[in-house]
Amino acid sequence: MCPSSNPLCRDEPGSVVYRYMSIMSDRSVPSDIFQIQATSVYPRAYNTFQIRSGNEQGDFYIRQINNISAMLVLARPITGPQEYVLDLEMLTTNSLLSYRSSSVLRLTIFVGAHSF
Repeated sequence: MCPSSNPLCRDEPGSVVYRYMSIMSDRSVPSDIFQIQATSVYPRAYNTFQIRSGNEQGDFYIRQINNISAMLVLARPITGPQEYVLDLEMLTTNSLLSYRSSSVLRLTIFVGAHSF
């Protein structure tokens, strides 16, 4: 990881977590497929969630549920077999403390062609 004292690291995440899941091609859309949430909650901090990378075709979007969680939603029908690697980012800010941090969840989604 990049040390926070380095100015070039300002936009780099403080942590990266890896998760894997599989879905079938025949899902209806829109469809909730993965929930992401903060593991620590700080007073007066505000969290926002976004897809940082891996969604170039616009197959997914993020729906923020509340200050600590969001849902990854399948927006368009997809066919398998194929694989997506999405970087889901949580940005935490506290304007009173001039604090900003980023955490990334790298989600690999395996799309199956058939349901069994």
